[in-house]
Amino acid sequence: MKILGIESSHDDTSISLVENLDVIIHLKISQVDIHKKYGGTIPEIASREHYNNFYILLEELKKQFDLNDLDYISYTEEPGFIGALQMGKLFAHSLSKTLKKPLIPINHLDGHIYSVLLDNENKITYPAIALIASGGHTNLYLLNSKEDKKIIGQTIDDAVGEVFDKVSRILFNVFPGGPYIDQIFDSKFNNDQMYKLNDAKLKNPFDFSFSGYKTQIFNMSKNENIDKELLACSFQKQVIDFIISKTKLAIETFNPKTIILSGGVSANKYLRQEFLKLHKNALIPKLEYATDNGAMIAAAAFEKLKNKN
Repeated sequence: MKILGIESSHDDTSISLVENLDVIIHLKISQVDIHKKYGGTIPEIASREHYNNFYILLEELKKQFDLNDLDYISYTEEPGFIGALQMGKLFAHSLSKTLKKPLIPINHLDGHIYSVLLDNENKITYPAIALIASGGHTNLYLLNSKEDKKIIGQTIDDAVGEVFDKVSRILFNVFPGGPYIDQIFDSKFNNDQMYKLNDAKLKNPFDFSFSGYKTQIFNMSKNENIDKELLACSFQKQVIDFIISKTKLAIETFNPKTIILSGGVSANKYLRQEFLKLHKNALIPKLEYATDNGAMIAAAAFEKLKNKN
Protein backbone atom coordinates (compact mmCIF):
# COMPACT_ATOMS: atom_id res chain seq x y z
CA MET A 1 0.00 0.00 0.00
CA LYS A 2 1.70 3.22 -1.19
CA ILE A 3 0.56 6.37 0.63
CA LEU A 4 1.70 9.93 0.05
CA GLY A 5 1.87 11.95 3.28
CA ILE A 6 1.60 15.75 3.16
CA GLU A 7 2.42 17.90 6.21
CA SER A 8 2.13 21.69 6.53
CA SER A 9 0.70 22.42 9.96
CA HIS A 10 3.47 24.74 11.12
CA ASP A 11 6.72 25.79 9.41
CA ASP A 12 7.97 22.52 7.88
CA THR A 13 6.80 21.62 4.37
CA SER A 14 7.05 17.88 3.85
CA ILE A 15 5.99 15.22 1.35
CA SER A 16 6.81 11.58 2.00
CA LEU A 17 6.07 8.34 0.20
CA VAL A 18 5.45 5.45 2.58
CA GLU A 19 4.81 1.85 1.56
CA ASN A 20 3.04 0.16 4.45
CA LEU A 21 5.26 1.58 7.25
CA ASP A 22 8.53 1.76 5.30
CA VAL A 23 9.60 5.23 4.19
CA ILE A 24 10.54 5.17 0.51
CA ILE A 25 10.96 8.90 -0.17
CA HIS A 26 11.21 11.57 2.53
CA LEU A 27 11.28 15.21 1.37
CA LYS A 28 11.23 18.23 3.63
CA ILE A 29 11.97 21.96 3.56
CA SER A 30 12.45 23.76 6.87
CA GLN A 31 11.64 27.44 7.34
CA VAL A 32 13.70 27.87 10.52
CA ASP A 33 16.25 30.22 8.94
CA ILE A 34 13.44 32.46 7.64
CA HIS A 35 11.73 32.80 11.03
CA LYS A 36 14.91 33.12 13.13
CA LYS A 37 15.07 36.89 12.74
CA TYR A 38 11.58 37.20 14.21
CA GLY A 39 12.31 34.99 17.22
CA GLY A 40 9.43 32.68 16.33
CA THR A 41 7.21 31.44 13.51
CA ILE A 42 5.11 34.06 11.69
CA PRO A 43 1.96 32.25 10.40
CA GLU A 44 1.43 34.50 7.37
CA ILE A 45 5.02 34.00 6.18
CA ALA A 46 4.82 30.27 6.87
CA SER A 47 1.72 29.96 4.66
CA ARG A 48 3.40 31.76 1.74
CA GLU A 49 6.50 29.60 2.05
CA HIS A 50 4.39 26.41 2.00
CA TYR A 51 2.88 27.58 -1.29
CA ASN A 52 6.34 27.87 -2.86
CA ASN A 53 7.83 24.79 -1.22
CA PHE A 54 5.13 22.35 -2.32
CA TYR A 55 5.97 23.06 -5.95
CA ILE A 56 9.69 22.44 -5.28
CA LEU A 57 9.02 19.18 -3.44
CA LEU A 58 6.53 17.94 -6.03
CA GLU A 59 9.06 18.41 -8.83
CA GLU A 60 11.64 16.45 -6.84
CA LEU A 61 9.13 13.70 -6.03
CA LYS A 62 8.20 13.30 -9.69
CA LYS A 63 11.87 12.66 -10.53
CA GLN A 64 11.91 9.69 -8.15
CA PHE A 65 8.42 8.20 -8.40
CA ASP A 66 5.51 7.80 -10.82
CA LEU A 67 2.61 9.42 -8.97
CA ASN A 68 0.13 7.24 -10.84
CA ASP A 69 1.37 4.31 -8.74
CA LEU A 70 0.02 5.86 -5.53
CA ASP A 71 -2.83 4.16 -3.69
CA TYR A 72 -3.80 7.01 -1.36
CA ILE A 73 -2.98 10.64 -0.59
CA SER A 74 -3.03 11.75 3.05
CA TYR A 75 -2.65 15.25 4.47
CA THR A 76 -2.73 17.07 7.80
CA GLU A 77 -6.24 18.39 8.38
CA GLU A 78 -5.80 19.74 11.94
CA PRO A 79 -4.54 21.16 14.28
CA GLY A 80 -2.09 23.86 13.21
CA PHE A 81 -1.86 27.32 11.67
CA ILE A 82 -5.03 27.81 9.61
CA GLY A 83 -3.30 29.29 6.56
CA ALA A 84 -0.54 26.67 6.61
CA LEU A 85 -3.06 23.84 6.87
CA GLN A 86 -5.06 25.33 4.01
CA MET A 87 -1.99 25.24 1.75
CA GLY A 88 -1.53 21.53 2.44
CA LYS A 89 -5.21 20.79 1.97
CA LEU A 90 -5.39 22.59 -1.37
CA PHE A 91 -2.25 20.84 -2.56
CA ALA A 92 -3.59 17.42 -1.51
CA HIS A 93 -6.99 18.01 -3.11
CA SER A 94 -5.38 19.17 -6.35
CA LEU A 95 -3.23 16.03 -6.52
CA SER A 96 -6.20 13.83 -5.65
CA LYS A 97 -8.34 15.32 -8.39
CA THR A 98 -5.56 15.16 -11.00
CA LEU A 99 -4.44 11.62 -10.17
CA LYS A 100 -7.90 10.31 -9.23
CA LYS A 101 -6.60 8.95 -5.92
CA PRO A 102 -8.60 8.84 -2.66
CA LEU A 103 -7.85 11.38 0.07
CA ILE A 104 -7.34 10.64 3.76
CA PRO A 105 -7.41 13.65 6.14
CA ILE A 106 -5.30 13.06 9.24
CA ASN A 107 -5.09 14.64 12.68
CA HIS A 108 -1.56 15.95 13.17
CA LEU A 109 -1.34 14.49 16.68
CA ASP A 110 -2.25 11.02 15.42
CA GLY A 111 0.64 11.42 13.01
CA HIS A 112 3.01 12.02 15.90
CA ILE A 113 1.73 8.98 17.79
CA TYR A 114 2.21 6.62 14.84
CA SER A 115 5.60 8.09 13.90
CA VAL A 116 7.12 5.51 16.28
CA LEU A 117 6.16 2.76 13.79
CA LEU A 118 8.12 4.14 10.82
CA ASP A 119 11.10 2.15 9.51
CA ASN A 120 11.33 -0.26 12.44
CA GLU A 121 9.78 -3.32 14.07
CA ASN A 122 7.90 -1.45 16.79
CA LYS A 123 4.37 -2.58 17.64
CA ILE A 124 1.85 -0.80 19.81
CA THR A 125 0.14 -3.14 22.25
CA TYR A 126 -2.93 -1.69 23.96
CA PRO A 127 -3.66 -0.19 26.39
CA ALA A 128 -0.95 2.39 25.81
CA ILE A 129 0.14 5.72 27.22
CA ALA A 130 1.23 8.32 24.65
CA LEU A 131 3.10 11.52 25.46
CA ILE A 132 3.20 14.14 22.70
CA ALA A 133 5.75 16.85 23.48
CA SER A 134 6.20 19.56 20.86
CA GLY A 135 6.25 23.29 20.22
CA GLY A 136 2.47 23.43 20.09
CA HIS A 137 1.35 20.56 22.33
CA THR A 138 2.11 18.73 25.53
CA ASN A 139 -0.55 16.04 25.85
CA LEU A 140 -0.73 12.76 27.73
CA TYR A 141 -3.12 10.17 26.26
CA LEU A 142 -4.58 6.88 27.36
CA LEU A 143 -5.05 4.69 24.28
CA ASN A 144 -7.32 1.73 25.03
CA SER A 145 -7.34 0.91 21.30
CA LYS A 146 -6.85 2.70 17.99
CA GLU A 147 -10.43 3.92 18.18
CA ASP A 148 -10.44 4.78 21.89
CA LYS A 149 -8.09 7.68 22.63
CA LYS A 150 -8.58 9.93 25.66
CA ILE A 151 -6.56 12.92 26.91
CA ILE A 152 -5.73 12.40 30.57
CA GLY A 153 -3.39 15.38 30.87
CA GLN A 154 -2.33 18.45 28.95
CA THR A 155 -0.54 21.74 29.40
CA ILE A 156 -2.64 24.49 30.93
CA ASP A 157 -0.44 27.22 29.43
CA ASP A 158 2.68 26.99 27.22
CA ALA A 159 3.65 23.83 25.38
CA VAL A 160 7.03 22.44 26.41
CA GLY A 161 8.70 23.22 23.07
CA GLU A 162 7.32 26.75 23.22
CA VAL A 163 8.83 27.40 26.65
CA PHE A 164 12.21 26.04 25.48
CA ASP A 165 12.11 28.65 22.71
CA LYS A 166 11.14 31.43 25.12
CA VAL A 167 13.82 30.54 27.67
CA SER A 168 16.44 30.36 24.91
CA ARG A 169 15.46 33.83 23.73
CA ILE A 170 15.64 35.18 27.30
CA LEU A 171 19.06 33.72 28.03
CA PHE A 172 20.82 33.66 24.66
CA ASN A 173 18.58 35.42 22.11
CA VAL A 174 18.61 32.18 20.08
CA PHE A 175 15.73 30.54 18.15
CA PRO A 176 14.81 27.70 17.99
CA GLY A 177 15.60 26.98 21.62
CA GLY A 178 15.19 23.23 22.08
CA PRO A 179 18.23 22.00 20.12
CA TYR A 180 20.39 24.85 21.43
CA ILE A 181 19.64 24.22 25.12
CA ASP A 182 19.96 20.46 24.63
CA GLN A 183 23.43 20.99 23.14
CA ILE A 184 24.46 23.09 26.15
CA PHE A 185 23.04 20.45 28.50
CA ASP A 186 24.98 17.73 26.72
CA SER A 187 28.30 19.49 27.28
CA LYS A 188 27.82 21.53 30.48
CA PHE A 189 25.43 19.57 32.73
CA ASN A 190 26.68 19.04 36.28
CA ASN A 191 24.13 17.64 38.72
CA ASP A 192 26.03 19.12 41.68
CA GLN A 193 25.74 22.69 40.40
CA MET A 194 22.07 23.13 39.53
CA TYR A 195 19.90 26.15 40.23
CA LYS A 196 16.62 25.29 41.94
CA LEU A 197 13.36 25.97 40.09
CA ASN A 198 9.87 25.44 41.46
CA ASP A 199 7.42 23.03 39.78
CA ALA A 200 3.76 23.95 39.34
CA LYS A 201 1.18 22.40 41.66
CA LEU A 202 -1.86 21.36 39.62
CA LYS A 203 -5.34 20.05 40.41
CA ASN A 204 -5.17 17.30 37.76
CA PRO A 205 -2.05 15.24 38.58
CA PHE A 206 -1.52 14.44 34.87
CA ASP A 207 -1.61 18.06 33.67
CA PHE A 208 1.45 20.16 32.83
CA SER A 209 2.36 23.81 33.34
CA PHE A 210 5.53 25.41 31.98
CA SER A 211 5.00 29.19 32.02
CA GLY A 212 6.19 29.37 35.64
CA TYR A 213 9.63 28.10 34.61
CA LYS A 214 9.84 30.86 32.02
CA THR A 215 8.99 33.52 34.61
CA GLN A 216 11.57 32.16 37.07
CA ILE A 217 14.25 32.09 34.38
CA PHE A 218 13.40 35.65 33.34
CA ASN A 219 13.72 36.92 36.92
CA MET A 220 16.90 34.96 37.67
CA SER A 221 18.54 36.09 34.41
CA LYS A 222 18.53 39.71 35.68
CA ASN A 223 21.26 38.73 38.16
CA GLU A 224 24.53 39.70 36.47
CA ASN A 225 26.41 37.01 38.38
CA ILE A 226 24.26 34.12 37.21
CA ASP A 227 25.76 31.47 34.95
CA LYS A 228 23.32 31.42 32.03
CA GLU A 229 24.51 28.12 30.63
CA LEU A 230 24.17 26.49 34.05
CA LEU A 231 20.71 28.05 34.37
CA ALA A 232 19.76 26.59 30.97
CA CYS A 233 20.95 23.15 32.13
CA SER A 234 18.94 23.50 35.34
CA PHE A 235 15.87 24.46 33.32
CA GLN A 236 16.15 21.48 30.98
CA LYS A 237 16.71 18.95 33.75
CA GLN A 238 13.84 20.16 35.90
CA VAL A 239 11.36 20.45 33.00
CA ILE A 240 12.21 16.99 31.66
CA ASP A 241 12.09 15.47 35.15
CA PHE A 242 8.66 17.10 35.59
CA ILE A 243 7.41 15.51 32.35
CA ILE A 244 8.88 12.13 33.27
CA SER A 245 7.22 12.23 36.71
CA LYS A 246 3.79 12.78 35.11
CA THR A 247 4.36 9.93 32.67
CA LYS A 248 5.53 7.65 35.46
CA LEU A 249 2.37 8.41 37.45
CA ALA A 250 0.24 7.57 34.40
CA ILE A 251 2.06 4.25 34.04
CA GLU A 252 1.47 3.41 37.70
CA THR A 253 -2.21 4.38 37.40
CA PHE A 254 -3.17 2.72 34.11
CA ASN A 255 -0.63 -0.13 33.79
CA PRO A 256 -0.13 0.20 30.01
CA LYS A 257 1.47 -2.47 27.82
CA THR A 258 3.18 0.20 25.70
CA ILE A 259 4.31 3.77 26.26
CA ILE A 260 4.94 6.19 23.40
CA LEU A 261 6.96 9.39 23.22
CA SER A 262 6.61 11.59 20.14
CA GLY A 263 6.59 15.19 18.92
CA GLY A 264 9.47 17.53 18.18
CA VAL A 265 10.72 17.60 21.78
CA SER A 266 11.12 13.81 21.62
CA ALA A 267 14.42 14.64 19.87
CA ASN A 268 15.75 15.90 23.21
CA LYS A 269 18.54 13.50 24.28
CA TYR A 270 17.84 13.66 28.00
CA LEU A 271 14.10 13.11 27.52
CA ARG A 272 14.71 10.11 25.26
CA GLN A 273 17.16 8.63 27.74
CA GLU A 274 14.84 8.99 30.74
CA PHE A 275 11.71 7.89 28.87
CA LEU A 276 13.27 4.61 27.79
CA LYS A 277 13.88 3.75 31.46
CA LEU A 278 10.17 3.90 32.30
CA HIS A 279 8.84 0.75 30.62
CA LYS A 280 10.03 -2.41 28.90
CA ASN A 281 8.01 -1.48 25.80
CA ALA A 282 8.84 2.23 25.47
CA LEU A 283 8.64 3.47 21.87
CA ILE A 284 10.22 6.63 20.46
CA PRO A 285 10.45 7.74 16.82
CA LYS A 286 13.67 7.77 14.85
CA LEU A 287 15.12 11.26 15.01
CA GLU A 288 14.24 12.09 11.40
CA TYR A 289 10.56 11.49 12.20
CA ALA A 290 10.45 13.31 15.55
CA THR A 291 9.71 16.76 14.14
CA ASP A 292 6.78 17.45 11.78
CA ASN A 293 6.99 15.41 8.58
CA GLY A 294 4.89 13.82 5.85
CA ALA A 295 5.94 10.27 6.70
CA MET A 296 4.13 10.35 10.05
CA ILE A 297 0.95 11.54 8.32
CA ALA A 298 1.18 8.60 5.92
CA ALA A 299 1.80 6.25 8.88
CA ALA A 300 -1.38 7.47 10.58
CA ALA A 301 -3.27 6.99 7.31
CA PHE A 302 -1.95 3.43 7.04
CA GLU A 303 -3.13 2.64 10.57
CA LYS A 304 -6.52 4.21 9.80
CA LEU A 305 -6.92 2.07 6.70
CA LYS A 306 -5.93 -1.06 8.60
CA ASN A 307 -8.89 -0.48 10.92
CA LYS A 308 -11.27 -0.56 7.95
CA ASN A 309 -9.79 -3.67 6.34
